[in-house]
Amino acid sequence: MEDIERDWDKPITEAGIAAKASVIVRVGLLDLSAGTGSFRVREMMHRIAYPLGVHVRADVNLTDIEAACTDGKDRITEVIDLPTTGVNTERIWLLEHFADWFSVNLGEESMYHTRPEVSKGLMQHLDEKDASQMSAKLAKELREEEKEERERQAEAQEARGATGAGTVATWVNRLAGRGHDVKSDQSGQSGQSDQSDQSGQSGHDGKSGQVEQDGQDAVLDALEAASQHTDPGQPLAEPLDVHESDWSKSAMTESLAERAELAKQEERERQERHRRRGVNGSGHADSEVMGPDFEDMRDRMADRKPSRERLVDREFREVRDAHEGRGRHGVAPEEGFVGNGTNGNGANGTKAANGTAGSSSRKRDHKPPKGEYAEHFDHVGKTPVAGRPGITVRQAHKRLDMIEHRKPLYSPAFAGLASAIACASFVFLLGGGPYDMVGAFVGAGLGHWLRRRLFAHHLNQFFVTFVCVAVAALACTGTLRLIGLFDPIALQHDTAYIGAMLFVIPGFPLITSGLDMAKIDFPSGIQRLAYFLCIVLMATLAGWMIATIVHLNPTGFEPLGLNPWVNALLRAVFAFLGVWGFSIMFNSPQRMCLTAAVIGMITDTLRLEIVDAGVPAEAGAFIGALLAGLLASAWRSSVRKGWLPPHLGYPRICLTVPSIVIMVPGMYMYRAMWYLGSFQTIHALDWAFRAFMVIVCLPIGLAMARVITDKSWRYDI
Repeated sequence: MEDIERDWDKPITEAGIAAKASVIVRVGLLDLSAGTGSFRVREMMHRIAYPLGVHVRADVNLTDIEAACTDGKDRITEVIDLPTTGVNTERIWLLEHFADWFSVNLGEESMYHTRPEVSKGLMQHLDEKDASQMSAKLAKELREEEKEERERQAEAQEARGATGAGTVATWVNRLAGRGHDVKSDQSGQSGQSDQSDQSGQSGHDGKSGQVEQDGQDAVLDALEAASQHTDPGQPLAEPLDVHESDWSKSAMTESLAERAELAKQEERERQERHRRRGVNGSGHADSEVMGPDFEDMRDRMADRKPSRERLVDREFREVRDAHEGRGRHGVAPEEGFVGNGTNGNGANGTKAANGTAGSSSRKRDHKPPKGEYAEHFDHVGKTPVAGRPGITVRQAHKRLDMIEHRKPLYSPAFAGLASAIACASFVFLLGGGPYDMVGAFVGAGLGHWLRRRLFAHHLNQFFVTFVCVAVAALACTGTLRLIGLFDPIALQHDTAYIGAMLFVIPGFPLITSGLDMAKIDFPSGIQRLAYFLCIVLMATLAGWMIATIVHLNPTGFEPLGLNPWVNALLRAVFAFLGVWGFSIMFNSPQRMCLTAAVIGMITDTLRLEIVDAGVPAEAGAFIGALLAGLLASAWRSSVRKGWLPPHLGYPRICLTVPSIVIMVPGMYMYRAMWYLGSFQTIHALDWAFRAFMVIVCLPIGLAMARVITDKSWRYDI
């Protein structure tokens, strides 16, 4: 902690390994606490570590991280534990923006979001309650700025076209005036021609004298220089690539004679170096001093035809760079390097001294280490990117503090309503009718509201799961009993309470466990699978106990007998509502909820329709999960290519898990527990294996989609 406090206000690139590791590991911990898998946690930690020149080797489990960080000189190991686990898709999304903001400010490119300006704006407005709305506002402002910039460029292009036409006309008039002078001199009318030339010149100066006096007519000066210094054998001067942006104030005010003298001196020096053919004053070859690539570069430059126009243009750029405090090639001059200005002794020309000083090379500012982990230190010692001051350790932790302590987007009451809608829709997709949906609506809404309230007191997850499922089952059964007072047929709907307890299904641990094992990370995958089974066991055990107490006999839902087209349409509607509700329970922003709902509507409706057509339920689950992964990848690619606005770029896991959690066979799992509690082991094993096959096919489908669309998943490297 003392090492971190000492570097608290330093740029993080200059801080010690302890301060760097504190940011790297904390980002991984926040991502892990949001419910994502170990492969994403490692990826996020590496994205933060790479621009810092740090190599990370991390063991990620369900609730802890052990990370060893080294920068080539020092090493530190950190072990951090979480008290519990949960799901927060908004945090996963904000951490993606944080990683892009962090990378761009340290000189790297944006890796996930196409517009780093959106990430930068979000990191400056983390105090806003709805970050998704803020990102949409920032994206809109960017579009407006781009539109205004295009309009300004169009106006500037038109203005340059008009100015260019006027400049060409003026130049033609100059040439015409000079030709008239020559002709007049040859004809012997010197007095009249002198008078005419003086009158014409004064009139010309009346139009453009102000421009020439200020030294701002760069195009005319360049054309005049080209006409005066072009090879006489050539009929016309070669075109000049001169733009106003290449001219600094000092270059425009510099006299033409000085620029020409500099160009001649540069030409003489180049010819002298060419004659020496690589041997300097001390007798050493240039390749030994300047490096192995210098000889090839020197030969190419020697064979290149000299162009005075190119030399003049290069001198303009070098004078501009010197005026702005930069050296050759646009970088700050280093010790031992002087351009074509004056050296420390006031002499004009390149640095020359006895021995090897005349051809000494610039010192390399970056020498990456060699060895096993050399590729992880590509950025050690690099000069900071101009215009990017970097990030201090304090600034990084301050933004992570704001991400960590953000309040949930939705109140317990609204989250309970979303849970009610999701479970009622789930019941319809399982084959339930209106009474079943009403009972599940009441039970799931009350159960999830209570779960949110109990979690606020940091109670044990398994205890909370058992209590909330019991309350949801009792509320569902009680609602159906009340309806039965008016319509006795409602008393026969004994299966509805299974739908009321589906809000506790841990979809994120289930899916991430399969993805982790697909990446050969078995410790994390097995832990997540064990957590999933424990939650399911507590939920089904609570439901079985309530059913036994109130004498329920869940035999399944009665067929609704709907028209196939009407049934398919209703499935699409309730699949949309169900995925939207589960996304709300995962704390997704509204735009993310709607995106996941559209994907879930397509995939789950297709799954149910092909199962009705005779496809096995396991194959249907695989096809639905595969399609969900492909659609999520297509959505992300569309955002990166600019087909969709930049604020709609969401992590794939935030779209795929809500869209397929509705495919989890909760009915199968509960019926297996029911038969097990009734000691009907044959039926219990039958339903347990059916549930197992569907559960296995869901993450396999997502993993296959990642293999198809992601090279990092396609190859084992």
